[in-house]
Amino acid sequence: MAELLEITDPEAWNRMVSSLPITSALQSWGWGEVKRLSGWVPRRLAVYGKEGLLGAAQVLLRPLPGGLRLAYAPRGPALSRLEDLPLVARALAQGVRGTHLVLEPEAGWPAEEPLPTFPGLLLEESIQPAYSLWLDLTQGEEALLKGMKEMHRRNARLALKRTELGVEGEETFPEFFRLFEETNRRAKLLQHAKEYYQAVLREMNQPYGEAFLAVARKDGEALAAGLFVAFAGKVDYLYGGSSRAYPEAKAPMGMHLAAIRHGIGRGYRIYDLWGVPRTPEGSHAEGIWRFKEGFGGRRVQFPAYTLPLSPLYRPLKLLLRLRKTWVNLRVRGNPRDVLG
Repeated sequence: MAELLEITDPEAWNRMVSSLPITSALQSWGWGEVKRLSGWVPRRLAVYGKEGLLGAAQVLLRPLPGGLRLAYAPRGPALSRLEDLPLVARALAQGVRGTHLVLEPEAGWPAEEPLPTFPGLLLEESIQPAYSLWLDLTQGEEALLKGMKEMHRRNARLALKRTELGVEGEETFPEFFRLFEETNRRAKLLQHAKEYYQAVLREMNQPYGEAFLAVARKDGEALAAGLFVAFAGKVDYLYGGSSRAYPEAKAPMGMHLAAIRHGIGRGYRIYDLWGVPRTPEGSHAEGIWRFKEGFGGRRVQFPAYTLPLSPLYRPLKLLLRLRKTWVNLRVRGNPRDVLG
């Protein structure tokens, strides 16, 4: 029988979660504090077995109409081994109340392989992006450039010549947010209020983790900027934007090169480009795919599972899916998800 223990100290929690081989920045203490702005309540729960720590999950709880409640571990739980997921899930169910518990361990499963299945857990549509590209930062910058597609490698060289690259702090936030809003308007993408992204930058600068802005400038003007978080050896590209001015400067490429250089300098192992479409051809995000896949790297997928806790799980799942489809139609005129 597994034992469940709630952790209430931020540094102790981050130390624990970052020590596990399957983990994510979205399981760090800071991410739970960010999500409070969206109405979620975080609980940090560690699961112990006979031989010690099996896993730990930051479970976000959210009340829904009709007395329902969703329990969700974004890119979690953090685990010693993926095989322990069913045992960890059952233990977590003792500490949360809701219609169902959604789990998304950041396993980085090979994209071309079928996802593993587990007794008692249902394969689920993920809430976070289901596919991404991982770059191996331990190769160093020159090897990463050689691994890019030829056009990307050429554009990277141009960006290094034509832009000033840097990693900057919160004083650059207004420039980042202006570019981010401009890009979202062009792409017809939803976004949170400005305060949400300010909270990401603030709260993710935490024990065992950091948040930073990578910027590409020309003559001092910010042409591309991205908000990145780092935790447990990974750098995640969460949000970014660019101007259409000076396209010859290749500023979006420069922004990524600035973040990659920062990650290599800090000794991080993985650069996560964060979100590519399941089926690139013909999707709303085909352009995103074409840009990101030019970096090379390894295409990975993140399995999602549901542990039903109430007979109301299936009708609630249907309602949530219908709501998501309606939002897609309202915003972009297309029922498909952006990365679908």
